[in-house]
Amino acid sequence: MCVNLYVRDVEKEVNFFTSIGFLEIERHKMEDSDTVVITPVAGGNALLQIWDIEFIKKVSPEVAEDKPSILFTVNNIEEMHEKLKKITDTTGDLMDANGKKAFNFQSPSGNYYAFMTI
Repeated sequence: MCVNLYVRDVEKEVNFFTSIGFLEIERHKMEDSDTVVITPVAGGNALLQIWDIEFIKKVSPEVAEDKPSILFTVNNIEEMHEKLKKITDTTGDLMDANGKKAFNFQSPSGNYYAFMTI
């Protein structure tokens, strides 16, 4: 599975996600911009491909404003929560979500994501 993220600053978004443990696995030049594929787990089957939104507006304007709602599942929710609190002040509090711990956060592009225990 690969989810496309359309952002204004590809490097800022990549740096944000790699600072919380995601791995960069591919980088490609697309005209004047880069597109970068990252993954939360080495060898996993969940990928995020980060695109420059201006490039997407040129080649596929009908999807440029699409924003995914992504929930990542982890074993170490408290550790991930602490890591994100150090990186961004948009990290929500840990809460109970039907018997599982969860929290949300905002990336530099303004998109919101969430983590939940497996």
